[in-house]
Amino acid sequence: MDTNAMKSQNLNRKMMRCVCVLPVRASVVWATFVANTLTAEEPKSIEQKAPELARITQWINSKPLALKDLRGKVVVLHFWTFGCINCQHNLSYYNRWQTDFAKDDMQIIGVHTPETAGEADEKHVRTRVGELGIKYPVAVDNESATWKAYKNRYWPSIYLIDKQGHIRYRWDGELEYQDSGGDKSMRARIKALLAEAAKP
Repeated sequence: MDTNAMKSQNLNRKMMRCVCVLPVRASVVWATFVANTLTAEEPKSIEQKAPELARITQWINSKPLALKDLRGKVVVLHFWTFGCINCQHNLSYYNRWQTDFAKDDMQIIGVHTPETAGEADEKHVRTRVGELGIKYPVAVDNESATWKAYKNRYWPSIYLIDKQGHIRYRWDGELEYQDSGGDKSMRARIKALLAEAAKP
């Protein structure tokens, strides 16, 4: 075996040992770190049909909703979990949007997708929704079916869906992390989508 092959094999063994001793939550910590450091000057533009909400196990603050029944409205769909501090930092902005756009054809839906086993307890989710003062509908996605349908990767992530049911914009991470201007940018996109005519 040549020296390079031996070095490569030793490196692979060391990497495997590191992977084996890392705690299970390491991936969660990494995902949180990435989401916490994501900043963008503008929301990401997208043009694709919004996947339907899938296998929701519970609805809080609402009867069950389906995106197909919300055609003609702008939908703000955000993925979160109550134990994620970055998600909690965004909640006040959603609540303000809920108030400021109350007379408009806009619907906010929070898709609660757990990061840990404790966050999958539906009674605990309902309690935390009340404690956090969330007034808009929350879909409990304990099977991560909707998360997977959107190919979502981060807590928090926000999707703006137009009146025809197409995802038009996405924002990953905190709206105002390092003064990134997400609140202003997303508000402007919501207003622009509300101004568009609803097509039959």
